Amino acid sequence: MRRWMSLAVLSAGLLSACALRPNYRQILPPDVSNLAPVQARNHDDVTLRLVEPGTNRPLPGVKVYLGTSQGRSASVSDAQGLVKLPVTPHLLQENPLVEVFLPAGATGYAFEAVKPE
Repeated sequence: MRRWMSLAVLSAGLLSACALRPNYRQILPPDVSNLAPVQARNHDDVTLRLVEPGTNRPLPGVKVYLGTSQGRSASVSDAQGLVKLPVTPHLLQENPLVEVFLPAGATGYAFEAVKPE
């Protein structure tokens, strides 16, 4: 019985961790997230800003990972909280979970779309 209870608690923890992470398409601007995978060929990277909720203060040094069946892509936000993410047919089709690792002292984050210049 103890073994089954441990398995249930572990499974619930893993499922809740996945539920808290956004998917790739959820953080993209609508015009990009609505693309069919074939339309993403030769698409420019997307620039997003990571900010602290409530204050909108930019968050530098945030690590953002996209884990797919073909490997893992990593990006780090700069001093202005800007991070560039690739847009590829594979990423749009697989729609991986986005892992966000905050620097010390940061308690939360939000993605903001940045309009291309």
